[in-house]
Amino acid sequence: MNVAFINENTLGHTSYLPRFVECLGSHPEWGCLPDQIDANPLPPHLRGSERGIRGLSRFGLDWQLTRWRRAASLNAVAKLSELRRSKRIDAIVVNTQSVGLELARLSPGIPYWVALDATFEQLARSPWFRPTTLSGWLHPITLRWLRRRERLLFSSARGFLPWSESVAESLRSEYGVQAQRIHKLPPSLKDPGAIARVEGEQPAKANLLFIGGDFKRKGGQELVELWDAHFRDKADLHVVTRSKHVPDKKLFVYRGVEAGSVAWRQLWEKADIFVFPSQMETFGIVLIEAMAFGVPSITANTGAAQELLGDGLAGMVLGSLDASCWQKAIEVLLLDLKLRRRIAGRARERFLRDFELENNARRLSILLHQNIPPCR
Repeated sequence: MNVAFINENTLGHTSYLPRFVECLGSHPEWGCLPDQIDANPLPPHLRGSERGIRGLSRFGLDWQLTRWRRAASLNAVAKLSELRRSKRIDAIVVNTQSVGLELARLSPGIPYWVALDATFEQLARSPWFRPTTLSGWLHPITLRWLRRRERLLFSSARGFLPWSESVAESLRSEYGVQAQRIHKLPPSLKDPGAIARVEGEQPAKANLLFIGGDFKRKGGQELVELWDAHFRDKADLHVVTRSKHVPDKKLFVYRGVEAGSVAWRQLWEKADIFVFPSQMETFGIVLIEAMAFGVPSITANTGAAQELLGDGLAGMVLGSLDASCWQKAIEVLLLDLKLRRRIAGRARERFLRDFELENNARRLSILLHQNIPPCR
């Protein structure tokens, strides 16, 4: 079976499908031969859609949310058409609906599955699509095309691969999708192996780790201020980011660290606590990395944090934005080594059960084979 994987290739979506593609490609005996199509970056003639219009973008009146998604979808379909000229494609998996909006119209006859971290109805209630109150009032106008095309895409889809239960619930309740068409497929990671933690006394200073490509949006500024005021003498802060502007507070800053690299692994291996105060998440893939390495997490209650961390069993999920709440949570884990190890153990168990890549890639291959007719 030849399967085309259409990858959104932005933000956290850069790593979601490629991991499954790589795993399936390394297991030809499973019978799913993958080809990856990246919908982004856009070709030169479509790049104008990426730019907002000053004064209008904050209200959505420049239609940038629509223009970019339509351009990325057209680019994906053009690449798919080119691939089909060289081989038969038996199935399509697209992540996300943002880059699959033209599939139903331009690629009839090929069964496709839609993976997604949020529906447009969910996004319409979030800061992603609602940066201001007025922009939300204008949604019946500004999101009309997106909502219509999303429902057309969903109506023709063979099935759905939501990242989390909240997305599955939105599909059921807001789109009327039958439960048998929904199969949760969260972001997954190859098992890095358990890290051998040295028993005995705690070191004089612990290591706090923060990972966020967009330092400000992921809550890095607030974390640095909290660390500088309360924890400088108790813990070192290690920041992994793409952002250029990080406060000069004598912390450790790393740029250009790619997931899966030696440097990335070394940072996780020496981390004692992962702190993630981001308020702008639809999922929180980095929490799975922390679970895989057995590093206890403190995270804001955003995206799928509660579901990922088992309602706090595999990490601390904070519902408050108050700095004192975050200060107390960090202090608790810094002082209680046994608690850190209990949380870390539960996190590893949860990772191996729900988020290990080979297990989930194998499930995906079985699902595709069961729902795709024999080769024509």
